[in-house]
Amino acid sequence: MKEHPDFEEKFERNEDVQNRAIAFNRIFEEVMNKQRRNELDLYRLLSQDEGFKLAMQDTLKRMLGA
Repeated sequence: MKEHPDFEEKFERNEDVQNRAIAFNRIFEEVMNKQRRNELDLYRLLSQDEGFKLAMQDTLKRMLGA
């Protein structure tokens, strides 16, 4: 959340408690939606592209020393 472009100005340095809470909720929703889209895209790739799935499995095995 700290990397969100509005975090510092609209949340961290905001002294108004109500506006700070509104900003936090909006930033949280945007960050979570982005993560969900990223994970959904990954799931689609894994389920629809066998070559991608095998390459990812191979990479993870090498990273884990398996």
